[in-house]
Amino acid sequence: MLEMQNDLRVVGEASNGRDALAAIPKCKPDVVLCDFHLPGWDGLEVTRRLLAQAPEMKILIISVIERGAVPRCLLAAGAMGYVSKAQDGGAVIRAVREVAAGRRFLDDALGVGLLFEVSPFDYLSSRQLEVARLMVQGKRTGDIALELGLTESTVRTVRTTVMAKLRVRSDIALVRLAMVWGLLPLPGDAEADGPHRG
Repeated sequence: MLEMQNDLRVVGEASNGRDALAAIPKCKPDVVLCDFHLPGWDGLEVTRRLLAQAPEMKILIISVIERGAVPRCLLAAGAMGYVSKAQDGGAVIRAVREVAAGRRFLDDALGVGLLFEVSPFDYLSSRQLEVARLMVQGKRTGDIALELGLTESTVRTVRTTVMAKLRVRSDIALVRLAMVWGLLPLPGDAEADGPHRG
């Protein structure tokens, strides 16, 4: 769809966040079009790492999530645009052009909910949200500590705080809550089942 446009060209693709971070410096894209739900690192982690490596990079997130903390976190992390997968291809093309021109693009589907809707995950600090995202991905305490550069005891403390703030008592309850608010794709979502592009 993008390559059918005279003014757009796909210079590279990646199936996960790690591959994307390795490929982007070689491809030198003007805009990075990134799914939120990716194997390994999600779109938020990719955004943070990419902007730490190349602060001038323009990132456009495409996702099935239209509510909750995720869109706000991505924009706060430095993504320049956010477009829903529910939109037609024309909206994605328009979003790419806007972001390429240095302008923010927010999908109409986000509506005022982006500003005013409050999810349980909004009550977490940025560190707590990072740990919660890794928890719902099934990562163990040691893996989370290694990925975030923390001690295991710190991760255990943050984990306890996350569970208390979200008022959940089990990992299963946490995963269900994460699905409701978009931190994990619901079974059958296009993002979970289809090809991932970074």
